[in-house]
Amino acid sequence: MNRERLNNISIAIAIALIFAYIAFEVYSVSHIEVKTETALISTVYEKVDAKALVIRDEQPVNKASGGITVPCFKDGDKVNVGGNIAMRFSNQEAATNYSKYAEIQQSLAYYENLESQTLGQVASVESIDSELESDINTYIRNIALRNTEGLSEAGEKVNDGLVRRQIIIGEKVDLLSIIQDLRQQAQQYASNAKPDSFITTDVSGVFSSYTDGYENVVPYDKVEELTLEQVQNTIDKIEKEKKTTDYLGKLVTSYEWYMACVIDAQDAKTLKNGGTVKLSLKDSNDTVLTAEIVSGADIPHGEKQSLLLLRCNDMNSSLASLRCEDIELRIKSYEGIKVPLSAIHVNKKGEKGVYALVASQVYFRKAEVLYTTDEFAILEFDQDNEDGIRLYDKIITQGKELKEGKVYD
Repeated sequence: MNRERLNNISIAIAIALIFAYIAFEVYSVSHIEVKTETALISTVYEKVDAKALVIRDEQPVNKASGGITVPCFKDGDKVNVGGNIAMRFSNQEAATNYSKYAEIQQSLAYYENLESQTLGQVASVESIDSELESDINTYIRNIALRNTEGLSEAGEKVNDGLVRRQIIIGEKVDLLSIIQDLRQQAQQYASNAKPDSFITTDVSGVFSSYTDGYENVVPYDKVEELTLEQVQNTIDKIEKEKKTTDYLGKLVTSYEWYMACVIDAQDAKTLKNGGTVKLSLKDSNDTVLTAEIVSGADIPHGEKQSLLLLRCNDMNSSLASLRCEDIELRIKSYEGIKVPLSAIHVNKKGEKGVYALVASQVYFRKAEVLYTTDEFAILEFDQDNEDGIRLYDKIITQGKELKEGKVYD
């Protein structure tokens, strides 16, 4: 009897669990949670990926034949014709003494400049804190981008701000003692930090310590004569080989440089020789360049590929080290409201648009689709269109049986 009763209880519990599961499934299907996204202006690009060969007017700089060679310039510095580009020291000790002397001189200039900024300075803690916040954000961003040049500059600004803040709030920062100590250190190395000779340059340009052995792989004055096959073969060669060089560095002697890349003919339809195109470096999405299209946009009928030659005139230490780069050509830009495809509907009038949730009530917003991908769409935004999307609308991306006037509690 007890066993029979126990079985009946077990069966009852099992039936109850089944009904509970069914009830949960019915509720889940009929009560879909409403999800929304805020309508904001976004810019997206119709993009073409390519591998680009970078061609510059550049000359390698040889080291001195004997002793230790030390450059006179940092990456990105401008060098004038006839100037000293490097120093030769007879031994390592002399070169090390010079490096220490130069480092002390740099610190000395930094603190002397900081002292001049703080003399008679009138500033508030709030203004310094605002600058610090901006500089710290820049510092963190450069860490994420692995931008050592920007990191060093941002770090100095953060340090400047901290010292100035300490002075303003009354904390003792004895800059004079720091400066005097640095001057004494500099005197100790000054007499033993003189080079034996100098290396001069007969051209002017931008110095870069980075060399890859391909500085003359394509003659700069023959760049417009390149063929598609030559560029592709050169890129393949560079990516397979790993050269090492013993140059001191190089001089980039022209601010105009080129990118040559092979693209499909259909991707060049909207481009025009003599026009411009924006491109980004895929290893650094924050680096966006505007390039002039030299050739390759006008493709003969029947050709499936084209050699696109682009000319740029920006130059810094990072750009001077590029050779074979993955780039993203931004063929066309679209600006509007970015929404997932699930947010787009067609109402009973056959109008395309989205539903917005305003004070718990559903409203239909008409919208023209400007651009679509497999995941999202860019919708036209016209602030004068009373029936269109409004900035900061809560666009419904998930909901059941949406219609004009429906109320969600």
